[in-house]
Amino acid sequence: MNDNQPTKMFDLSIASGEPEGKPKLVLQNESFKHMRLAMPAGKTIPEHKAAKEITVLCLSGRVAFTASEESFAMNAGNLISLSAGELHSLTATTDSVVIITMAK
Repeated sequence: MNDNQPTKMFDLSIASGEPEGKPKLVLQNESFKHMRLAMPAGKTIPEHKAAKEITVLCLSGRVAFTASEESFAMNAGNLISLSAGELHSLTATTDSVVIITMAK
């Protein structure tokens, strides 16, 4: 941790009335950014790719995740790491929250 930046705590809970299915920026610095994505059951994020490396952490719920034509059943606590440019998609099989970390 950089001595010039104070320690911070972040609330990852979902606020009532907050739009679901749209990433919310939680933290960003010169190295990475963290985004929280709340997805109701059945919500699909179609196939896409990120320009940089990413990780996706299932914080709660269950998510069907597809990357490079391989499918993964993600549960709370599961983490997936993707290379830059790797095609992927995800569908919430239950109400779910994922944390996306993107390299900058």
